[in-house]
Amino acid sequence: MSHLVIVDGHAIAHRAYHSIPPLSVNGSPVNAVYGFYSMILSAIDSLNPDYLIVCLDSPGPNFRNEEFVGYRAKRAPTDTDLISQLPLLHTTLETASIRHFSLSGFEADDLIGTIAKKSLHKKKKLKVTIITGDKDLMQLVNDKISLFVPIQGLSVTKIYGPLEVKEKLGVKPDQVIDLKALMGDSSDNYPGVAGIGPVAATKLLEQYSHLDNIYSHLKEIKPAVSEKLYKDRDNAFLSQKLATIVTNIPLKFKLRDAKLKSSTYNSLEKLFVEYNFKSLLARLRRHHPQKSKIKVQSTQASLF
Repeated sequence: MSHLVIVDGHAIAHRAYHSIPPLSVNGSPVNAVYGFYSMILSAIDSLNPDYLIVCLDSPGPNFRNEEFVGYRAKRAPTDTDLISQLPLLHTTLETASIRHFSLSGFEADDLIGTIAKKSLHKKKKLKVTIITGDKDLMQLVNDKISLFVPIQGLSVTKIYGPLEVKEKLGVKPDQVIDLKALMGDSSDNYPGVAGIGPVAATKLLEQYSHLDNIYSHLKEIKPAVSEKLYKDRDNAFLSQKLATIVTNIPLKFKLRDAKLKSSTYNSLEKLFVEYNFKSLLARLRRHHPQKSKIKVQSTQASLF
C-alpha cells in the first residue's frame, strides 16, 4: 500500500519555534525553519512515505472569519521572530522541491482534508498520515487516515488512529465536530453551548450520537441541560459549522507530483547547505546517501 504524508506546515513551524532555542543565519532567526525540516526528516525516516505534501495557511481572513467575526480573535499576538520566518516556509519548500499548497480564504486544515479525501478517492490502495499538533484534525481520522502528533517538543510523537482519538477525547472521530459544537473552543474563540463542558458533551454524544439527534430529543434530557441547549441552539450549530473541516475545495493537484524522488533529497541537500543546517545535512546523508554531495562552505558559521 502506498503512503501519503501531509504536513500541517504552520502548526509544525509554531511548535518548532517554541521547542528549539533561538538560532540565526546572517542575523535572521531560523529556529522555526530548522525545526520544521528536522520534523520533515523524522517523518521521512519513521513513516517512509511515497508521497509528501505540505499545506500552509494563507495570509488574511478566511471564510470562518466571515461566518463569525470573533473567530480566533482572542489569540495572543504571534512573536515577531516567528512571523518573520513563516514566509521562508514557501521559499524553502520551493528550494527543497516539496509539493506545497495554500489557498486564500481557506485554512491549511481545509486543504489537508481535501487532499486526503481526494487522494483516497483516486487511489484506493493508499494510506494517509497527517503531521500536525492540531486536535481539530482528529475529525478526519479513519481506518486509512491517521495523525502523527508531536507530544513533547519535536522528538516524542504519537500516532492517532480511531482508538487513540476515542481514548484522547472520549468520542469517535466522526463525533469530534459535534463535541466542539457543544463545548465551543477557547483557542478559536467560538462559543458552543454555555455551561456544557467535556463531561456533559461526551455523555450527550454517547447517548444521542450527533448534534441533530440531541436537539431532536431535548424533551428527554434533564432540564438543567436541555435549557442550556435550547438557549444556545444557534451557537451550537454555528460552532459546528466553524469546526467542520472542508473536504471538497476545488483544488487541482496530481498525487504523482508529490512523489518523493532522489531529486527531492538532492534539493533538500541544497537547502541545508544554503542555510548551513549541518546537522540536518548529516542526517539526510546518513539515511539517504546521495551520489553527488554539495560541500558546506567553510566560511559559514557552524550554527547547527
